[in-house]
Amino acid sequence: MECPICLEVQDGPQHQCREGHVYCASCDSNLRAPRRCPECRMALGPLNQAIRCRSHEERIAALPAACSHCGLATTRGEVAAHEQDCPQRPRACAAAEAGCAWSGLLADKAAHEATCPFAVCQRMMAPLVAEMRAENSQLRAENERLRSRVAALEAGEAGEEGGRRVRQRVGAAPHDAPPSNAAVRAMDVAAATAALRVHVSDSRVAAAACKRLEELCMEDQNEQVAADAGAIEAIVAALQAHPQEAEVQAEGCAALTNVCFVNDAAGRARKQRAADAGAIEAVVAALQAHPQVAGVQQRGCAALTNVCSGDDAAGRARKQRAVAAGAIEAVLAALQAHPQVAGLQQRGCAALGNVCSGDDAAGPARIQRAADAGAIEAVVAALQAHPQVEGVQQHICAALVNVCSGTDAAGRARSQRAADAGAIEAVVAALQAHPQVAGVQQHGCMALGNVCYGDDAVGLARKQRAADAGAIEAVVAALQALPEVEEVQEMGCWALRMVCFGTDASARARRQRAVTARAPEAATAALQAHPENAAVQEEGQQLRDLLV
Repeated sequence: MECPICLEVQDGPQHQCREGHVYCASCDSNLRAPRRCPECRMALGPLNQAIRCRSHEERIAALPAACSHCGLATTRGEVAAHEQDCPQRPRACAAAEAGCAWSGLLADKAAHEATCPFAVCQRMMAPLVAEMRAENSQLRAENERLRSRVAALEAGEAGEEGGRRVRQRVGAAPHDAPPSNAAVRAMDVAAATAALRVHVSDSRVAAAACKRLEELCMEDQNEQVAADAGAIEAIVAALQAHPQEAEVQAEGCAALTNVCFVNDAAGRARKQRAADAGAIEAVVAALQAHPQVAGVQQRGCAALTNVCSGDDAAGRARKQRAVAAGAIEAVLAALQAHPQVAGLQQRGCAALGNVCSGDDAAGPARIQRAADAGAIEAVVAALQAHPQVEGVQQHICAALVNVCSGTDAAGRARSQRAADAGAIEAVVAALQAHPQVAGVQQHGCMALGNVCYGDDAVGLARKQRAADAGAIEAVVAALQALPEVEEVQEMGCWALRMVCFGTDASARARRQRAVTARAPEAATAALQAHPENAAVQEEGQQLRDLLV
């Protein structure tokens, strides 16, 4: 039931082409012109005439689900309504926007608010706030009336100078009043950026403008246009101005993600510009301030991934800056707080793997800090919780590669910790479940090789555990299924070599098992298919030498 575009099972409306291929409505809305079915490439009509697939929606709604708060077994169609009223769902204090950080059960909320100084002040201020809002409504109505008069009078006085004279005579407000959400939705990149910059103190406009920039920057050509207009600094300013507004934080992180998406030279410059503006610290603060809001957590992790990506010196410095801001702990808290949200697990593991990559001097310390914070167990738990979601499996395996990298004692200890958490079996299951997905196979083989590295007693035990789980056959199947993918061939040969290495009887049995699975033939095929790839040649030849 996965959408072929985002590779996730999405709730909500499902669209289909005339041939019956189904994809989620959110992905359909993001298709670029010319709009075509992602499966058969058939031309699609306008989005407002999309064909709904009610039967697919009903099947998704009937899938089993569990409440993330109390664990009650229900269905995907009903779990949202249940979670909204679940007595175990954490509630924030009514004065959260005023600064109270309390969060607890509904049964304890009334007792807390009775003594909370923020809530007490809020109740005392409520009549004054209501009076102020009523006056603001009257002022807005008067302003709209004056605008109408200005428009009518300007029709009779041509030119900007005439318009200014009219506004002076009637006492109308200037044209910099906060725009409506509808007006923001119609803006181009420059206008949306200007609105965000001018009205950054207005949380409604800030959220709407960030959302508009997010949408516009889905088009690659708009990313640099937005940066040139000052969108990066405006978005970061909005995040900093409204730390307690979840909507602003979610939309701001999403906008940052898209503006910093591409990884070419201009894209890397935008990432650095975002970091220089304080984006990393602002995103980490958003994760820390809204731990129970899955949307903020997912988009914040995505923003961290994009802003911190890059394997040059500047990219490694951004990763280190994220760690110093507390990104590792914030991302892990997100993974642990929302284990059933597949998209968050995918984005969170991608962020974790990104921050833990890099061959700079501080790289090993970042990796160890992640392990000490519980990253290995969190990543393996995500791998086990979402076995059928390709994107989750791919990014989690990639994160496992980085967190378990290292050939020193600390690296071997992390590999053993991963094995103890069930990583070997989970990775093999991922390889078996997604045989045609190159990303899963590549990163799964890399993760398997990393975890099985080592020739001490515990290292040899990990190799045998992998063989017992079916790793040899799964990796050979990957080599056979994806002969044209160089990365799969390289990593598959390397993983087999790690699993089959050893001099004892068990190692000889593993090598015989690999021969029986036709690993030598797969290695030979890899050598023949990629004669110009030095890495494939090296790994394939070493595997053949080990087995033959």
